[in-house]
Amino acid sequence: MTTKTTDPLATHLTEEIAEARTALVALCESQPERAWPAYELKTQARNGWSAGAMSLALSRLLDDGVLRADGDRIRLSE
Repeated sequence: MTTKTTDPLATHLTEEIAEARTALVALCESQPERAWPAYELKTQARNGWSAGAMSLALSRLLDDGVLRADGDRIRLSE
């Protein structure tokens, strides 16, 4: 029988990315007409999460089609 152990760091990072993702969407939803510079969006939404987690969350939101990019400007998808 093989026991799989959970890496606490991986678990923490997964949670951090999920929280960052929620914060990014909430910020975009608070001003749906606004197109945010990517850096500003991540800075405004950041709540102590690492820059890496913010970047991964933003990338996943773009990949999932929740947000869209027009050059360096990010906004909610329509």
